[in-house]
Amino acid sequence: MTEPSSTRIATSMIRSALPIGAFYLTEILIGLTDLAVVGRLGTAPLAAVGLAKTVLLSVMMIGFALLSVGLVLMAERDDPAHRGRIVAGSLPLILPFGVVALLVGAGGGDLLTGAGYDPAVVAAFDAYAPILAWAGPPTLVFAVLKNVLTATDRTGPILWLSVGMVLVNLVASVVLVHGVASWPGLGVAGAAWATLAVNVGAACALTLVVARAGLIRLAGLRPRPVLRAARDVLALGWAAGAQQVLESGLFTVVLFLVGLWSALWLAAVTVIFAVMELTFAIAVPLGEVLSARLAAARVAGAGGLFRLYRIGVGLAVAGAGILGVFVWTFSEPVTALFAGPSATPEARDLIATLLRWTAPVFLFDAVQLLSLHALRGLRRIVGPMILSSACYWLIGLGGGLALAYPGGLGAAGIYVGFCAGLAAAAVLLGTMARRGALRPVAVSKSD
Repeated sequence: MTEPSSTRIATSMIRSALPIGAFYLTEILIGLTDLAVVGRLGTAPLAAVGLAKTVLLSVMMIGFALLSVGLVLMAERDDPAHRGRIVAGSLPLILPFGVVALLVGAGGGDLLTGAGYDPAVVAAFDAYAPILAWAGPPTLVFAVLKNVLTATDRTGPILWLSVGMVLVNLVASVVLVHGVASWPGLGVAGAAWATLAVNVGAACALTLVVARAGLIRLAGLRPRPVLRAARDVLALGWAAGAQQVLESGLFTVVLFLVGLWSALWLAAVTVIFAVMELTFAIAVPLGEVLSARLAAARVAGAGGLFRLYRIGVGLAVAGAGILGVFVWTFSEPVTALFAGPSATPEARDLIATLLRWTAPVFLFDAVQLLSLHALRGLRRIVGPMILSSACYWLIGLGGGLALAYPGGLGAAGIYVGFCAGLAAAAVLLGTMARRGALRPVAVSKSD
């Protein structure tokens, strides 16, 4: 039998990844919509919404990382009953993330007050975060069901659901934040209510899609197999979750530290992180498709794992490169999307400058994200967690603090160190994934 060409493999991966990318892009665009709509209210609301969104999204990203190993387990065995057990075992694991999100939403304002944040930023945070926190559980339910569609290579429904989420959120945000006719709107809180509504609706819709397609079988499930499935997800996914804790923690700490300098730096870095999330929407969908295919090929004893990884890296780098060139070329218009008329010239200049100098980092971010998912498909979890954590915290945060204080660069030093940490992670994780694809871990279908 003739092996498919690299072009056919790449086309197939793109076709499967596009709907998944639409989902992640939807979550990002919803956040960007919140920033753009709320940004018209001033710098303090922009900074507060950006901080709350980043912190709560970080909690969800940890959940995504842990639950993503369910995709690997589903891809290793094509059986609706097996997928049903993995889904049933994954759902209880959502609860801790929902609790953490609610605690962040309820207590984050007090922490910011204690740290000396601008009272206007704290007030906007308290109006937005407690509502947005409730969007976490339905988003993670959507992620679990998305794994089912990805494992069975039927990701199409995710696309139209994602388009609907973006359109509904855009209209709802504008109306609820700024009002309509004589109604003045809800201000910052309106953006959070719009996000919550679209995520709950999407989770319900995808549940119906998966149930009607018969992709999982839940009838006759007993507690013991479900608990065993939950144990399997935890056993394989704890390191992936821990790795995401440390990565998301880095983003949060960097935002917190630059916010200590000024609301100006906090608003600027918030916008940069929001744009960088587009790299996530490019690399992670490709990584999820790649991890599923690597897992299936590894269990089947098929060759060509390194070829799959090489194609995935090429696609991720190409997508991130296009994004980087766009951001570098159109930094001023991109800045104008978030910095409204009330933003100071200093804020606009800083955002545009950081956008231009961060654009090349998109390539490193894409490689490290794709490599992490590839390593999960190869069942290599603990080593990448240790390696990436060292890059994020020793090189990224440690180097940033050294540049900020002894080096005298202040907030700029924190940010430069952060970028250096991502670059180091890309080089080292890429090397590990390449070696893992050349020497895969053998796992039988019965495991």
